[in-house]
Amino acid sequence: MNKESNVAGPCSGLRVVEFGSMISSPMAGQILADMGADVIKIEPPEGDPMRKVGPFHKGMSALFMTVNRHKKSVVLDLKSDGDKEVARNLVLSADVLIHNFRAGAMDRLGLAYEQLRKDNPKLIYASISGFGPSGPYASKPAYDHVLQGMSGVMYLQGRGGEPEPIRNLLVDKSTATITASAILGALLFRERNGGSGQSIDASLLNAFSWFGLTDNIANHTFQDPDAQKSSPLDIHHPLRTSDGWVIGHIQTDAQFAAACRVFGREDLLECPDWKSAGQRISKNGDMWRELARDAKNMTRADLLERAEAEGVALGPIYTLNEFFEDPQVKSCGVYVDHEDPEFGVVRQMNFPVTFGVSAADVRARAPLLGEHTENVLRELTLSD
Repeated sequence: MNKESNVAGPCSGLRVVEFGSMISSPMAGQILADMGADVIKIEPPEGDPMRKVGPFHKGMSALFMTVNRHKKSVVLDLKSDGDKEVARNLVLSADVLIHNFRAGAMDRLGLAYEQLRKDNPKLIYASISGFGPSGPYASKPAYDHVLQGMSGVMYLQGRGGEPEPIRNLLVDKSTATITASAILGALLFRERNGGSGQSIDASLLNAFSWFGLTDNIANHTFQDPDAQKSSPLDIHHPLRTSDGWVIGHIQTDAQFAAACRVFGREDLLECPDWKSAGQRISKNGDMWRELARDAKNMTRADLLERAEAEGVALGPIYTLNEFFEDPQVKSCGVYVDHEDPEFGVVRQMNFPVTFGVSAADVRARAPLLGEHTENVLRELTLSD
């Protein structure tokens, strides 16, 4: 985030029309909005269902706030022919359309890419679906945990035992992120190729498989039956101290020797099972369990201080409250507290990239339902 609030964002001047609900499409739109795009969120009269997900403050959903800041809310009843025409007019004025409606829904509304491209050839049309636009699952509903299970990530998380879901909406958020990146790529292509727009299809299945499996398909990368296989690395071992938790990484001989000094266990240097990096990785769990015996007698602060002095990669496992108070987190501006006249102090996670000249800014709230309907439609010179 650029501290100068009057500096234009890198996407300033772009108009984005978003037809979407919940996380994937709204977050993709918000990424562009944070970078200065004018994002118009089309909502039905009852609003995005995310508005009804608590906790709430003065009627505003905290979760809705986190993926819809900077946007303009326009309420349209797309069951009405008149409002469908209004939606079409808005799209014809736009650079980008984003939606995450079910397969066929935009076609029925007269808002499919092929129905718009002739009248708006510059349009970048981004569709987000669960399983893609075709194939046997194209019409199936898709949710974050459903895709976690299908992709194999739950078994990886459970280390081959009982499947373990990741309690985080990683499927939707990874899809939103890659969709926003693809939109920017399509805009660059448009600039370099005579203003030609195009359609983009992103799916939860493809995006999360790419995100979740890129570093987990080592045994499936080389299809030659004689290719070497390896066991999954067992490197994630939280250690309990007398007043909290830590986690670290030990791989090289120097790191192991330093860790032995940190924990006061120089005797482990003579253990025949841990003489090499390969041995330590193959028996990583045994090594950390041995160190854990001594960690429980130390305070977290003392253990982290020793680790820093020895150059050992050891860090705290925080609660969220502890995370917000960490001095590095504050120094990097990982989150922003800003004063909103309607809702008081609002805390938001900051845009994760700093621009040297242009700006990204998160100091804005999400819109009230239909807050901008009148003003946006007046810009289109539409009648009451």
